[in-house]
Amino acid sequence: MKFTISSSALLSLLATTGKVISNKSSLPILEYFLMDLKDGVLTVTTSDLETTLIGSISVENVEQEGTIAAPAKLMLDSLKEFAEMPLTVEVNYTTWEIKITWASGHPSIPGASAVSYPAVQSMAAESKNLTLDVDLLVSGINKTIFATADDELRPVMNGVYFNFEEGKVTFVATDAHKLVRSVSECADVDFNASFILPKKPANLLRNLLAKEEAPVEVSFDAKNVTFSLENFNLVCRLIEGNYPNYNAVIPAANPNKVLIDRVEFVNGIKRVAVCSNPSTNLIRMDI
Repeated sequence: MKFTISSSALLSLLATTGKVISNKSSLPILEYFLMDLKDGVLTVTTSDLETTLIGSISVENVEQEGTIAAPAKLMLDSLKEFAEMPLTVEVNYTTWEIKITWASGHPSIPGASAVSYPAVQSMAAESKNLTLDVDLLVSGINKTIFATADDELRPVMNGVYFNFEEGKVTFVATDAHKLVRSVSECADVDFNASFILPKKPANLLRNLLAKEEAPVEVSFDAKNVTFSLENFNLVCRLIEGNYPNYNAVIPAANPNKVLIDRVEFVNGIKRVAVCSNPSTNLIRMDI
């Protein structure tokens, strides 16, 4: 493998995909980037066995294609020290050495064979497919993810529940103390199905969508879901189990309703919250 690429472009790709890598990887190879150069496209894959993020970038100056596993920490620490400049990356497949060359020097980073890198989860034949607007996805995740739980006994509450019904998508999250339900119209939904997206990939997806404009292709089956963006594919294992009947705990006929200015309401809460009990954070509201 030998190619030339912008230092900032390579760092951006590795930094984004590197967010999947866990500090306590169950397999040593999961602490590496899987870098694959083919047909002028550099593809970088990272995984923690539950979540896999695949990013790609076009490379114009390619001298030799190939695949290598590159140590994530060493690669990121090295690239962070470069200003914007062209870098030549060359791999020696005899010693698995990765040589990064610029105008006045070069470091050598020990790589590894990519043979043992785990394969990406494949979708079942009966998977569902649809297209979702970026703003709809970002809004749904932002409004619900803060209410997810960290409960080992009830893992279904540790993620965002996506419920698809004819013409609409419902996002739900709860930790048994607070519950959020956000309903959005979506003409592309013509089936009834649901899945629970874990908190980690939900946060990763939210960060990826911040730079996206094109609609997102979503495919899911009983065990996995794939979000296909312009330059990234996020594949993750879903939380299995039945989500609680959230509609049953939402009051349908509260007798009292108050219409209030949102900014004034938030500012008022912030002013008095500094004096609340740190353990409960409770405040009193008199209407």
